[in-house]
Amino acid sequence: MCLLPTSPYLYSIGDISMEKRIYCPLLFSGVLFFFASQPGLYSQDFSPSVVSEADMVTIDDMVTIDVVPLPQHADRPLQRPSASRPKAAQSNRGEPQQSVSAPRQLPIPGQPARNLAAIGATPPAEEQFPSLLEFLPHRGPGGALVGEYIYTGESFTLAHGGMSRNHVTNYRGNLDLVLTLDMERAFGWTGGRFFLYGNNAHGNPISQSDVGDAQVFSNIDSTLTETERPHFTAVAEYWYEQSLYDDIIRFKIGKQDANADFAYSDLGGDFINSSFGLPPTIPMPTFPSQALGVASFLSLSERISVGFGIYDGTPAEGPQGVRWGFDTLGHNGAICLEQIEILSQFGPNGQLPQTLRLGFWQHTDNDQFQDFSTVPKQFSGNHGGWFTVDQMLWKEQYGTEDTQGLGAFAMYSWAPKDRNEIHSSFAAGFVYQGLLPWRDDDLFGVAAAVANFGQPFRQSEQAAGNNVGPREVATEVFYKCQVTDAMILQPELQYISNPSGLYKDALLAGVRFEVAL
Repeated sequence: MCLLPTSPYLYSIGDISMEKRIYCPLLFSGVLFFFASQPGLYSQDFSPSVVSEADMVTIDDMVTIDVVPLPQHADRPLQRPSASRPKAAQSNRGEPQQSVSAPRQLPIPGQPARNLAAIGATPPAEEQFPSLLEFLPHRGPGGALVGEYIYTGESFTLAHGGMSRNHVTNYRGNLDLVLTLDMERAFGWTGGRFFLYGNNAHGNPISQSDVGDAQVFSNIDSTLTETERPHFTAVAEYWYEQSLYDDIIRFKIGKQDANADFAYSDLGGDFINSSFGLPPTIPMPTFPSQALGVASFLSLSERISVGFGIYDGTPAEGPQGVRWGFDTLGHNGAICLEQIEILSQFGPNGQLPQTLRLGFWQHTDNDQFQDFSTVPKQFSGNHGGWFTVDQMLWKEQYGTEDTQGLGAFAMYSWAPKDRNEIHSSFAAGFVYQGLLPWRDDDLFGVAAAVANFGQPFRQSEQAAGNNVGPREVATEVFYKCQVTDAMILQPELQYISNPSGLYKDALLAGVRFEVAL
């Protein structure tokens, strides 16, 4: 049996029958510190006193330019513009400065808590949200309560390889219902917000049954074991967030998705493969296994912030994702996360922003992590680290509000070989906004993710008769079309080399759509 205990989508491969088939008639066509110490890199002064008269007009224009590293769900009504979108010239802390030319993207399916607006930055009550069903309530009295309803559907065909001998086509759907309550507008409580997220997942996932990939080619595939949670309806998240001292300090408490705040890439979120959203070596609570926890964040300056989080350490296949989370709390240790985020800007007048994230994790459970040596034993805890970078490389029009251009991202993670099946991973890719001259808001992306299996794990599998290869490589190409403000269509291809180190190379073709209801 091949079990991946450190993957966020924990599942068993070896016990799945090769005869199982799923058919669907629908196919929808210190490095960081070195950088931080460089003179002027993170403390650029854009005031008129340090520039020439010839430059002053350009600098003034920059104050209104929102140069995001390509619009990873940019201009969402509840988007947080300050956490992962460095500005050419930040004005007041927490003040939203959204680009009027950025496309209206939708939340990441299963992760609506990522990129929320800064607390108190909710749009005016009279502003209308893009939606297909305008009769649905999206605003409460006074604009204090905001509702979002997003449906995501996708269909993929396994055209070649994997575990299956036949072509397999599936349909998978995900419905996200999100309510956000602004405590100041509702009760006069400054700096507070309550977040409630309900989720329904349905349809036929095929990673386990037919593809056999360890990294999980779809980020809405919620299957954790052969029989555990392929379909469910649950209160996925409920938490309270408080901001203090003009957003210098904030904390969150409740059932939450740790990947909304830790170990993610901004540009990676537009891809469908799970490894572009979360490195597979980190067993943090995330969709579909969110858990109770507490997280705090401190802004050391406009460009440097740190975050700390501690969450229930129950494994991903535990019941905490579809329950309130209290019945598993304290029974399986805890996972602790620490992260530093550094924002910087390069290029002409600082219009090419960069976001660096460096983090570490520790897990305290004594029973989850098995030694893969010839004399099996249980380790007391686990640990690892990660590094991500998002960089805008080129803009089509400098000195304007236009966000079209090319961005790149990279992710690396590590965990000890002796207790983790995937001991390291690397992902990198490019995203271009406005590749076609007449489609300014569309995105084109290409990326690859590598999951390296540890030698001790491979040796233990070979002793059991499974010849596991050294790595799995997933390559993805997509084109995300902004059909309307309320609808996105994303056709794509994925090629997975050596799924789980065991199976034939797999080719998948599919299409995803997202609709704001």
